[in-house]
Amino acid sequence: MSSRTSAVKSGLTWVLLSPLALLMALISTVESLTVYYIQVALFGAWAACGVVAGLAGMASATWAGRMKLVLLRIAFGYFFVCALLIALYTILLFFSPEPGAGSVGLSLAAVVLLTGVPFLYFARRRKLLEDREQKGLGTKEQNEKT
Repeated sequence: MSSRTSAVKSGLTWVLLSPLALLMALISTVESLTVYYIQVALFGAWAACGVVAGLAGMASATWAGRMKLVLLRIAFGYFFVCALLIALYTILLFFSPEPGAGSVGLSLAAVVLLTGVPFLYFARRRKLLEDREQKGLGTKEQNEKT
């Protein structure tokens, strides 16, 4: 598969899937209206950046890969923090007087964390590919000069 086809597929994936983050925020059932609007604004900004990065990737913009890398790290960070908060809350429930109050919480924390792991994987993979391309370009430029 050519580099151009890969860039178009990656960009199209970002353009089509990034708005799901906004949809996820819109269907949220948080109790506080303020938290809901903050959540919608943040997820909407992330989704807009994802669409822009996808379009830029299809147009072969040099900064698109870095923007995608940052967005992937933000997504992993979101799931990591959520899993951490769930785990902390569950640990606090173990000390409550009700028996069995925190039995499912740690499992839920693990599932939330595992949901974020693909974002970390893709971020690391993208970073490795960028590093390889930079090393490859560096040697090509040196070979052309000599």
